[in-house]
Amino acid sequence: MRIRECSRAVIVNEFNEILLQKFEFKDVVGNKILWVTPGGGMEDGETAALALKRELNEELGIDIDMENESIFEIDVLIEGKKGSFISREYYYKIDMDSNTMLSLKNMTENEKDTFRDMKWWSKSDLEKIDNFAPRDIIDYF
Repeated sequence: MRIRECSRAVIVNEFNEILLQKFEFKDVVGNKILWVTPGGGMEDGETAALALKRELNEELGIDIDMENESIFEIDVLIEGKKGSFISREYYYKIDMDSNTMLSLKNMTENEKDTFRDMKWWSKSDLEKIDNFAPRDIIDYF
């Protein structure tokens, strides 16, 4: 089975809230709309940390020094429209002020087309909804 390596950020603010983005995943069965952590696929030759640095610049318009080690790694089975695959995801915790200026201007065309919203979430609010992934992130902020 194909493995797609990804790097993602658990971004936590001073109120212990996590930043999530809402995307429509058009390439998966059922066009799922989910709240997810910022990040994305690793390109050839990239480390997980370098991929996350690039993705955070694309998706949030921020430059982060990636000195942290990943806090956890998971494999997620994705039912894609062109076949199933494993999304191997490396997660990094990043602290950020809630008033940090964010920008969507560097997003790729595909990201712009599928992006729906962005929001800071408390742990208790996330526990009440079911359309965010992965649920494991609740344990890391």
